[in-house]
Amino acid sequence: MKKMISLLLALCLVFALGASAFGASFPANGFSDVSRGAWYAEAVDFVKASGLMNGVGNNRFDPNGTVTRAMVITVLYRLADQPSVSGQSNPFRDVSNDSGCWYRDAAIWGVTNGVTNGDGSASVFSPNKPITREQMASMIVRFLLSTAKLDSASARMLKLLDASTASAMLKDEFRDASSISSWASVNVLICKITGIMNGDDKGNFRPQDTLSRAECAQTFLNLYTIGTEG
Repeated sequence: MKKMISLLLALCLVFALGASAFGASFPANGFSDVSRGAWYAEAVDFVKASGLMNGVGNNRFDPNGTVTRAMVITVLYRLADQPSVSGQSNPFRDVSNDSGCWYRDAAIWGVTNGVTNGDGSASVFSPNKPITREQMASMIVRFLLSTAKLDSASARMLKLLDASTASAMLKDEFRDASSISSWASVNVLICKITGIMNGDDKGNFRPQDTLSRAECAQTFLNLYTIGTEG
């Protein structure tokens, strides 16, 4: 089952990202707060060179800063080449329709394409709320499935992976599998199998923990690397 899922998701990654989405190598990021010896240096090189993530000003990346839901949906929107959302309605009461709202189009695109379902309510996005690891996994997988061109047989195969099956399989992957929300279990399992997101050195996934900007950058580098190798 794991091997089959891995192969199917590899196809998703290839379709969603394309093998030539970005250059093969990335120049040093140049941020003053990112040491070349840091574990996340290459990931920051990637997100800066690709335009997926920017600095926070004063030549800083702020690797330990928190990542919000608005930030993640914006990165995924950029990966999707920022399609027009003209004519599409904004269902979120906490997302301004003002043209100066930098994440507005990304949020509308996200809900229209099933990448996000809101935060506990269909009318609330919680853009400034730090994103949890299981929310991150879910947005990424929904992005892949919404942008990939899967044949009907592959789509049916992925649908066989329900929450109950995924939860059982996660017990072999993480010590804290029981703390992963049932709605996120399939997505966390897919991210683990494909190598997009991994656990910590103690074997835990920490589903309700938030991500730092460095961890977010590494996750998107993992996504890109798997897609280009697929």
